[in-house]
Amino acid sequence: MSRYISLSLVAMAICTPAAHASLCRPAAASEIAGYVSPFSSPSIISPVDGTCWVPEIAIASHDGTRLMASLFLPKGAEGGAASPGIVMVGSWATPGQYEYMGQAQRLAKGGYIVLSYTARGFYNSEGLAGVAAPADVRDVSSVLDWLQANTPVDMQNVGVSGISYGAGLSMMALAQDARFKTAVAFSGWGQLMDQMYLDGSANYTWSNVLNLLGAATGRRDPLVDRQVRILNDPDSTSAQIADVTAWAAPRSPSQFIAQINQRNAPVFISKNLQDDMFTANSSMAMFSALTGPKKLLLNKGIHALTEFPGALLGEDNYPYDEARRWFDRFLKGVRNGVDTEPQVSMQVRPANVRESFGTWPAPEVAEQTWHLTPRGALRFDFSCFCRKGDKGTLSAVRNSSSATDTIHNFSDTTATTGPLPLLASIRAANDIAVVTMMQSVGLSTGVRYEGAALATPLKIRGVPRLTVQVAPSQARAQLVAYLYDVDAIGIARLITYGSRSVHAAVPGQTVRYPIELSAAAYDIPAGHHLGIVIDTADPLYAPAVRPGERFSMRLVFDRALESTLVLPVRQQ
Repeated sequence: MSRYISLSLVAMAICTPAAHASLCRPAAASEIAGYVSPFSSPSIISPVDGTCWVPEIAIASHDGTRLMASLFLPKGAEGGAASPGIVMVGSWATPGQYEYMGQAQRLAKGGYIVLSYTARGFYNSEGLAGVAAPADVRDVSSVLDWLQANTPVDMQNVGVSGISYGAGLSMMALAQDARFKTAVAFSGWGQLMDQMYLDGSANYTWSNVLNLLGAATGRRDPLVDRQVRILNDPDSTSAQIADVTAWAAPRSPSQFIAQINQRNAPVFISKNLQDDMFTANSSMAMFSALTGPKKLLLNKGIHALTEFPGALLGEDNYPYDEARRWFDRFLKGVRNGVDTEPQVSMQVRPANVRESFGTWPAPEVAEQTWHLTPRGALRFDFSCFCRKGDKGTLSAVRNSSSATDTIHNFSDTTATTGPLPLLASIRAANDIAVVTMMQSVGLSTGVRYEGAALATPLKIRGVPRLTVQVAPSQARAQLVAYLYDVDAIGIARLITYGSRSVHAAVPGQTVRYPIELSAAAYDIPAGHHLGIVIDTADPLYAPAVRPGERFSMRLVFDRALESTLVLPVRQQ
């Protein structure tokens, strides 16, 4: 009989408060001398700190599906002493029972019972991964059932936590199971459709990464692959997109805010601002809608990697250090100030300093509108004895001229999120800027708008929004917008970006075309200036057209049709 089966049978057979004692035993005299850590001596009570790690536990979920888990017990648990508990939910395509080993150990040393499990459909956990389907969410409650039956957990003080997929499941479990007192969510999402298909542009790179990882490490519900293919296919019908939208809605934690608010459940959210898999935008909106105790960390970094060392290795780590304070406050009653401090902590590039805000939206942040003025035709202007038509302008003054700037999708421009989006995100998160020269942007395939040199730093805090007036040449087309910090000679450092695609436009008809860029916390220094580049393609997004299919986008300007860039700016 395998070890995890035998442990599971022992654990499930005994349901008294002291049943956990069967899972661990004291170290023998010969084992004490050679004891190194719980990980090298599983199921043995540590002679150093009294904790115990049980690595392989099989838990029968609500429908009989076997979920693999590991358990960390604190000192005194063998005597039946009640302790607060935390369920840690595994990430997508990750062996969740081991994902949080380091942090679980730190929490156990602090007096918590911690049960970590691998989500349904991955590795040795049975079933099909349904992307936060009802069965996946009910699994979290089944794991808590096991914890209640087999450990001396204090059921009045139980939290739930996870990274990425585990974050979304944690939020939904908090909404649907009142036994969970609080949730701590790292690198999660708010609205699933916003992460997959925001403004009609499919998140091609990351949806395929997730799909391929899911196929390599487990068993997905066949619907998952189908939905990804539909979103990435330019020939998908509006009915198919509507079907995916309906599928994604109940898989979105934002849909369950009312239930969380109804019982005033405390929520801790940590997001990384260079996360292209799950951008911070929908999580920030979800945070704003929560009415109970809440905390939001906005960190530098890509998806999950900022918190990963704290999870696996237990290293000192700002997101997890703050999360432990949160658990201590709401599961132990420790008055450590985490709930009375400013609710929002934001890490600002490029200096990497942290700023605090009382809440979000923050009163210190106001919208600042920049007006786009067309570049017009390429020409020589004798009034300044200079060439014009290579770029438009950004200024506080409304545009008063009538003109059009037309771009084509013959090829991409030098403006990009990076030839390899994953590597570009890692570079940006490690202060290696994604750089281009503004003068290198092709005139026929892109258009740039630049402001004057700044007299004082421009402090961008939040979600920039670009709105242009566009006449597509055909029914389907795409624009990608890039926001830059530009120095005096035109070297442009990428701040953030976004895209919008149309799939049923009236050819030649001018339409309002808003593009939501990913949230940013960035200081443009005095002497530099603001730049926007607009083109028709980027490796991050699925094209809105078939390979070789050509279109043009005519940006239309006149006094009645305003094109604007609205920036959330911290006031000086």
